[in-house]
Amino acid sequence: MTMTLKGDKEIIAYLETKYGKSAMKRITDFALTKAGNKVVSIIKGNMKSFEDTGESVEETTLSKPMTIKGVRTVKIHWRGPKQRYRIIHLNEYGHFDRSGKWVNTAGKGVIENAMREGRETYFRTVKEEMRKRV
Repeated sequence: MTMTLKGDKEIIAYLETKYGKSAMKRITDFALTKAGNKVVSIIKGNMKSFEDTGESVEETTLSKPMTIKGVRTVKIHWRGPKQRYRIIHLNEYGHFDRSGKWVNTAGKGVIENAMREGRETYFRTVKEEMRKRV
């Protein structure tokens, strides 16, 4: 049987009719979580370059898969008892000190660089996991 599919929507619709929506959601969630954890480990490794107490690195976590505007998504966030999410953006982008001078922190751009570095790893892992399970 030969089949011609064009576009993502047709492929998704075909897979959902073949396996069912809940099975596809479960497969997609597993692939997203596995790929997201690889990116989190890359970010944690890069953040060690400016760690002091290590609390920011420890609180780097991955959210559960969720649907945002019709797309299954995972988010990387900083949640924990030390509330490091309040200062992550200061380390990433820099800030003004009390005297009004701009401070370029040691961790400036580290998360962005890690995200760029992990982009290919993320997409490759999602493709591999989807290929294994479908």
